[in-house]
Amino acid sequence: MGLADSVAYTRPVATPDDVKQWRERWYRHAMPFAADGTVLRQGRRPPAASWPAVPPEWAVAWKYPAASALAEVRAVEFTVGRSGRITPVLELAPVQLDDRRVQRVSVGSLRRWQQLDIRPGDQVEVALAGLTIPRLQSVAWRAQQRVAVTPPDPAQHGPLTCWQATPGCEQQFRARLVWLGGRQGLQLEGLGADTWQALIDAGLVHGLLDWMELTPARLATVSGLGPARAALLARSFADARDRPFARWLQALGVPSSVADGLPDWAALSARGANDWQALEGLGSGRANQLVAFFACSEVRTLATRLHAAGVQGF
Repeated sequence: MGLADSVAYTRPVATPDDVKQWRERWYRHAMPFAADGTVLRQGRRPPAASWPAVPPEWAVAWKYPAASALAEVRAVEFTVGRSGRITPVLELAPVQLDDRRVQRVSVGSLRRWQQLDIRPGDQVEVALAGLTIPRLQSVAWRAQQRVAVTPPDPAQHGPLTCWQATPGCEQQFRARLVWLGGRQGLQLEGLGADTWQALIDAGLVHGLLDWMELTPARLATVSGLGPARAALLARSFADARDRPFARWLQALGVPSSVADGLPDWAALSARGANDWQALEGLGSGRANQLVAFFACSEVRTLATRLHAAGVQGF
């Protein structure tokens, strides 16, 4: 097929030592393409009719060690997502990993950060997962002076919190707006996190649906939004009223895709845990989440507002 490199870099081997020799050679010397390991496979594959739905037994990848480096932690920040998940992120003194300049790395979870007890001034080892994504490996050593770091309170954040821009809810509330207007939700044109933040800072959006009442004139008062951009946003907001019921459910953050076969909000909110579990693929945990979602007073208030606005299904 004209792929000359495939021929040049395919070699017959008979022993593990042969494999090791070629792997070491290719790992240490210049290659005409990027590679993350060596593949060892049999010369012949079994017939396709005998392949099971599992990784093949006739091939295995021997990955090269991930490039790693030490970096000093300059700060520990915390992001709060739409569902209330708290993610610690380390701000690092810039380090070079292969062709990537790394300045930030996620710790993964609040619990892991607490276990590692990472503070500004600590030295951490970072590597590239899959040659692209920075990953925290370990804490190499700790600064003698332990700087106090206060994370958000997990008890104040969850799937049913922060429907308004109240103190302590800034990040989660904005994440709800970004989800609502994004491709998973209403697909509102011309909206991103920065625009939502500008509307919040201008005092125009305090609750999750306040944007529905904004006029072009009020939008034009926001710093950075001219008349043309304000008119575009106003049209986008007006078009949202015609989105299908199922898409509105996704935008509000319903814990599962549950609109199929149920025509409106009243039918959904009347279901109990046993009713939800009767649906294929829904266990007790997800069923209880759905009951709690539809019983939430904040969510009911949003549904009432959407009903008054004439949105389908509410």
